Amino acid sequence: MAYITGFDRKQAQLFPMCIEEYISDISEVRLIDMYVDTLDMTQLGFKADDPNDNGRPGYHPRDMFKLYMYGYLNRIRTSRLLARECGRNTEIMWLLKGLTPCFRTIAGFRSENPEAFRNIFSQLVGQLNGLKLIGGKTAALDGSKFRAVNSKKNNYNTRKVKRHMERIDEKIDEYLEMLKVGDLSDEKEEEVKAKIEKKKEQRLKYKGIAKQIAESGGDQVSTTDPDSRSMILHGSVIEVAYNVQTVVDDKNKLVTTFEVTNQNDRKALLNMSLQAMEACGVDEITILADKGYHNGEQLSACEAANITTYVAYPEVPRSGDIPTADYYGEKFVYDKEADTYTCPQGQTLKTNGNWYNKMYEQFITRVKHYKTTGCTGCPVKDLCTRSERGRLIERSEHAEAVEANANRIDKHYEVYRKRQEIIEHIFGTVKRQWSYDHILLKGFTKNNGEFALIYFIYNFRRLVNILGEKRMKKWLKSLFCLLLNIRQSVECHILKLNFFLKIKMEPIVRVMGVNRIGILGFCTN
Repeated sequence: MAYITGFDRKQAQLFPMCIEEYISDISEVRLIDMYVDTLDMTQLGFKADDPNDNGRPGYHPRDMFKLYMYGYLNRIRTSRLLARECGRNTEIMWLLKGLTPCFRTIAGFRSENPEAFRNIFSQLVGQLNGLKLIGGKTAALDGSKFRAVNSKKNNYNTRKVKRHMERIDEKIDEYLEMLKVGDLSDEKEEEVKAKIEKKKEQRLKYKGIAKQIAESGGDQVSTTDPDSRSMILHGSVIEVAYNVQTVVDDKNKLVTTFEVTNQNDRKALLNMSLQAMEACGVDEITILADKGYHNGEQLSACEAANITTYVAYPEVPRSGDIPTADYYGEKFVYDKEADTYTCPQGQTLKTNGNWYNKMYEQFITRVKHYKTTGCTGCPVKDLCTRSERGRLIERSEHAEAVEANANRIDKHYEVYRKRQEIIEHIFGTVKRQWSYDHILLKGFTKNNGEFALIYFIYNFRRLVNILGEKRMKKWLKSLFCLLLNIRQSVECHILKLNFFLKIKMEPIVRVMGVNRIGILGFCTN
């Protein structure tokens, strides 16, 4: 049977003389090259090394960003892997014109330009808005945990520190008892004393960590990456991680904004919704979120900011003071005008108008109390409450916003159901398909920069898929022409300024004895 065979490795081959011939006309690397050439790297905030007459010049930020853009699009993320590809990947050779930066230079570019990455992400979102690919009417919000550089071993809370110190104290007591017995050789005795000193040093270390926890005002510290926190990823799996809040528009499933945090979702609803409105350039928006974001204070603030929420409400915690389901809180009808509740037996519960502080987990909210004297002789009191003083209803200051949100969910559940299809597949793509389930850098600033790069790449990939190759190239050419026109306009203004300075300032220059070219250079810069 005949098979397709390759060439003889020892036989001389005629390769193309130009590297351009290696790259297909429909290769994605050409789109990367075209897009980055339309960017104003200085305006975006990329740091560029000033050429030094005595040293080797650095790489242009445009070339470095092309390398990262290609790498993240092709799941090549680390600086060492990118450096390796520069010497063997023909597409990267074509893209960088043969440049081979070392891994330290590559890594430094990513860690030094987090703000520029954020700016380029925001610029692409603005361009997507201009292309009408972002609806700006409905968006889904969710958070996902990404493992940090900090290991669980180097994350400490008060209980863990106390446990370590108790173990150290036990060991020290054990060693002291060995010395007290006195049946050790001189060599063994010195060894035990050295172990005691080592344990004392460890104790000082944990004592310092305990002090650090107390001064931080939190309940834990991470020693490798101080901004990371121990979090539940799913089920009972706990990792030191960051919680990345992400907002995705429903029209084409494009990311509009994000923020790297180390907190849970409870206080993120308003902030992320406002960021989404700003990114989309709208005055009102509908936000879909799961029950982790359900917070009366946040729902009330969103209502005041023209943000319509569809936030799943958690099950109401049932107190043992209420014996039967027929008398749960939702069975009591609230009258807004009279500010009273009516119980299933027709009794009216009134308030004295005072507000009381109530603790929900670590948060405090204000509530009113509603009572009635009718509980005293009520025949079904034993079914309604076990309290001798009668039934008490509490109403939060944010109850109206909470009830309005719940009513929207009940009446239009099909709207809320879109949440999963809008946002969940994005995390699936980034974490499962691309394997970006962990973070490479340390601290909020640098990690916000990397996620700006990740979500920029995601949106760029979506843009290519939506427009297709031909429309994408046409759009990129229009961007390049626009940039070229802007540069020509600026150059024209500089020429006019030079002409003005030549006519108006020549007498002044002669009097001052200053070189006119030096003044022109200063003014045009």
